[in-house]
Amino acid sequence: MSMRFLKISLIFLLLAHTRAYAGQSQAFTFFEGTQYPLAVHFIAGDQPGPTVFIQGGVQGDEAAGFLTAQVLTRARVLRGNLIVVPRANLPSIHVRQRQVNVDLNRRFDKDYNQFYEDRLVRVIRYLLGQSQAAIHLHEGSGFYRPQQADDLHGPKRYGQSVIIDTPVYKDRVQLARPIQEALREINSAVPPEYAFTLFNMNTISDASPYLEQRKSLTYFALCGLGIPAMAVEVSKNIPDLAWKVAQQLRATVLLAKRFGVDIAVPDLRPEDLKTYPKDTIRIMVNGQALTQSRQHLALSQDRPVSVSLEPRSGASPLAPEPSVFASDRPGVNLAAAPRLAISPFKNLEIRADGVKLCTADLVWTGAQPKGQGNKPAFVCWLNGELRIVPEGGVLEAVLGDQLIMEGVLGGGPNQIINFKGYVTQPRGNLIQDAGQEIILDPSQFIKKFLLPPPAPGETLCEAVWEVGRPHPPAFRIRIRPREVNSLAFEDLKTGALREIRLKGAAKAELPPGDYRLVAVTTNGRMDKVQIIAAGAPLKIGDTLRISAAKPAQVAVRLATTFESLGEMTILADSSQTQPLAVAQDVSALSPR
Repeated sequence: MSMRFLKISLIFLLLAHTRAYAGQSQAFTFFEGTQYPLAVHFIAGDQPGPTVFIQGGVQGDEAAGFLTAQVLTRARVLRGNLIVVPRANLPSIHVRQRQVNVDLNRRFDKDYNQFYEDRLVRVIRYLLGQSQAAIHLHEGSGFYRPQQADDLHGPKRYGQSVIIDTPVYKDRVQLARPIQEALREINSAVPPEYAFTLFNMNTISDASPYLEQRKSLTYFALCGLGIPAMAVEVSKNIPDLAWKVAQQLRATVLLAKRFGVDIAVPDLRPEDLKTYPKDTIRIMVNGQALTQSRQHLALSQDRPVSVSLEPRSGASPLAPEPSVFASDRPGVNLAAAPRLAISPFKNLEIRADGVKLCTADLVWTGAQPKGQGNKPAFVCWLNGELRIVPEGGVLEAVLGDQLIMEGVLGGGPNQIINFKGYVTQPRGNLIQDAGQEIILDPSQFIKKFLLPPPAPGETLCEAVWEVGRPHPPAFRIRIRPREVNSLAFEDLKTGALREIRLKGAAKAELPPGDYRLVAVTTNGRMDKVQIIAAGAPLKIGDTLRISAAKPAQVAVRLATTFESLGEMTILADSSQTQPLAVAQDVSALSPR
C-alpha cells in the first residue's frame, strides 16, 4: 500500500465516523504571563465516567504528539472526562529542541526545584492526581522491535510503539491486556511495516535496561499514583506529519476507550495538516503589524518594545503557538517579556511552533537612553512593570515575583549583569543574567551568595554589573515572604460579600450556596496567587459551590512556581460566617 493512498484512506476513515463537536471544555493557563505558560483543557463528558489525562509536547522536537493533543482539545467526550495538555513544554517547542535546560520527562522521580521544567512537573503531577489513566503522546526515532533487525528496527528504537512499564502492576492495574486489544483494532488500518508494537520496558524490575524511565511521567503515574499509564510513540522516520497525527489520534481514542472514556474527535481536514503551521496570528510590534511581507520595522530606542498577538478568525484547529525572538536573545519570547532596547538588536524572528515564518530587520530611531546623573542606573522589569534602580538602591519584591534585568542606562553594548546566587544555565554558571526571566524564589538560589537578611523570613540578593573592577556597580533585591490573608466571595443568591480568612486557619464555614470569588488579599500582586478549589483552578470571577454533602477543599499556590502556600476546608454551615458590608469596596481587599 502506498503512503499517499494510506494517508488519504486513514484520514477519511477517521472522519467518516466522526463529526465536529464544540465539546464541553474549559481551558486554563497555569503560569500565565511567564515564559513557560501551561495551557490545560478540562473536557467534561456527556455521561459520567473516569478521567483520562492526555499530554503532548513534553519534548519540543516531537510535533506529532503536541498536534494530536491539540486536536483533542476540540473533542467531545461522550462518557468520562479528559484533561488535555497539548503543549507541555512550550519553550522547547519554540526552539524545536528536545529540551531547554533539562529533559522534562526525566524530572518526575522527585520534586526538583532548579529550572522552569520543574515547575511544569509540579502542575502535571497534580493533574495526574485528578485522573484515573494517562496517555503520553510522543514521537520517537526508528521502529521498535523486540529483536534487532537493522539500525532503524530494534529494542533501542521507540517509534510506532505503545510503551508500558509492566504488563500488570500489583495484580490490580492491567496494562498489557487492554492495550493488546486496542492494538489489534489500531493496526487493522496500518500497513505491517508501520504497525504499532507493545513495548514493555519492565522498569519495575531492577534488571530492566531502561531504568532511566523511572524518572518519566508514565512511571510516576503507575508506581506513584497507581493508575494505568502508557506512551504512544509514532516514528520520526515516517516523513508524513499528516499521516502520523491521524494515526496517533486514532490510537489515542481507541486506548482511552479501553480505560472508560469515549471520545468523538472533531473534524480535521487534510489541508489543515498540509498547510501547518498556518499564519493564524496577527503580530503587532509597537502598533505595527508584522507580516511575512514586511521586512523592516522602525523602532525607537527610548520606548519599550511591546509585542501583542491578535488571533484571526477561522484559526487553524492545530493552533500553532507563535513566538517572537530578538536576535540578541534567542529563545526568549518577546510576546511574554517586555523589553527596553538599551543596546539595539538587529532583527526580530517570528516562529509558529518553532517553525520560522519570517525575519524583520529593524531600523532604530531616537536617542539611546541615558543614565541618571553620574551614577549608573539599572533597568529592570518587575512583574512586567518598568523599574529604574540607582546604583546602591534596593528593589522591593515579594516571593514569586518575576524579575527581568534589562541592563544599565548609558552602559553601552555587551553588558553582563550577574544576579548573585542564581544560575540560568544547567551546564555552568555563565554569570550573564540580563534578559532572563528570574522567578524570585529564594529556595532556588545558592545560599552562600545571599546577603544578610534585613528581617526574619526575608531574603536579600545582589545584582552586579560586571565591569572588571574590584567594586562594580550593584543594586539589591529584597524579597519578602508571600502572605495570603483571605478570600472574598460574593453570595450569588443574596449579593452579600463574605470573607474567608486563611491565616492560621485550617477550616472555615459558609452557608450552603454558590459563591463567586471576587478578591484575594495578599501583600503582593493578586495574580501571583493561584487558588485550587474542588480539584480545579479557581480564578477571579469563577463560581464555587458549597454544599452540606461535600466540603470544598481549597489549596493556595504560588502562581509562578505552583509551590503550596497553604490549604483549607470550607464547610457548609448556615449559622456561621457573617457577611461583609455589601457596600464595601472589594478593591481594598486586593492590594498590589
